[in-house]
Amino acid sequence: MTDGAVNVGYTQQAQAYIAKYKPKRDIQLAGADCKPAGLPITQRAGSPSKFMFEPGMILIYIEQASMARFIRLNAEHSEAIGPSFLGESVAHFEGDTLVVDTVGFRDDIVFQYGTKQVPRDPKAPPGPGPMNRAIFGPHGPNLRMVERMRLADKDTLEIKLTVYDDTVFTGPYESQPVQTFKRITGDAAWLGEWRCETAIANAYDPEKDSAKSVQPEETLKRLEGR
Repeated sequence: MTDGAVNVGYTQQAQAYIAKYKPKRDIQLAGADCKPAGLPITQRAGSPSKFMFEPGMILIYIEQASMARFIRLNAEHSEAIGPSFLGESVAHFEGDTLVVDTVGFRDDIVFQYGTKQVPRDPKAPPGPGPMNRAIFGPHGPNLRMVERMRLADKDTLEIKLTVYDDTVFTGPYESQPVQTFKRITGDAAWLGEWRCETAIANAYDPEKDSAKSVQPEETLKRLEGR
């Protein structure tokens, strides 16, 4: 969800969680059993997406996990719609900007608090560190995300994301940078078929600041000390 440190403070509850957080113990096995990560990560992963419109509805088909996100226009949230990985989205226009309000997330979505810096091994080869420096954790019952979507030009869609969770952040968190989608035409516009197989997890060694891909069963053994 984030690309660095959050730009608001953490609640005391979140601070206590982060203080005890250990990537080797708490890293999420995202994708295990082909379970989708959910929003906002799925939308912000940069996967090719197709935007479709019909009266009263916008549909975003996301290539990753082959997920279809339905956004109802000029509608109210419905209590009849239960929690889901993508939540329930309603939207309205403010000038040239589509404001999308999403609530109703499952408890087991992959929710990122921010990042926790880990000292890098001076002997490690140059390059970016492993992605499991990120801090993942539970979200609260009032999690809400608001996206402001607008066309910067005829071929560029910008999406500005703000996340609200009063159990994690002391105020609205604005994700940076603003996400952009570029229009693709012709044969390249066809979305690929997504196939989920046995998930591979990253086993992270904080002492060596390195990670390797292993089967989930092996990672679980390490987490349980077997």
